[in-house]
Amino acid sequence: MVTLIWNIYRNRAIGCWLEDNQIEVIPNVRFGDERTFPYCVLGIRKNSIISIGTHGLIKVNEDRKYLKQGLEYVIKHIKPPIIVVYGKAPDDVFLKYKEQGIKILQFESEFSLTHKKVVI
Repeated sequence: MVTLIWNIYRNRAIGCWLEDNQIEVIPNVRFGDERTFPYCVLGIRKNSIISIGTHGLIKVNEDRKYLKQGLEYVIKHIKPPIIVVYGKAPDDVFLKYKEQGIKILQFESEFSLTHKKVVI
């Protein structure tokens, strides 16, 4: 847990420095199980755009469960108008938020782009 808190601190400190230098920042939210949910929202302004990566959180049912729970926690506490998703954005995870009026902008992750097979 100490490593998690340290990494969140570093992430937010770098974001703060960038914003102080007139560089627009979209905070990245990353969490594990429910113990990490309160920490992942620290230092993020309410009603701000956020980003979330889904790579590694979709295929395994337990990971998908934590993605759904963590996303619900984040949305309840931050109330983002827009979520930038890098990786897959399946409807069973994101549809209810789209229906609530949250804009979901999905982009394939660099990992998935580099691991696609070329078909000739």
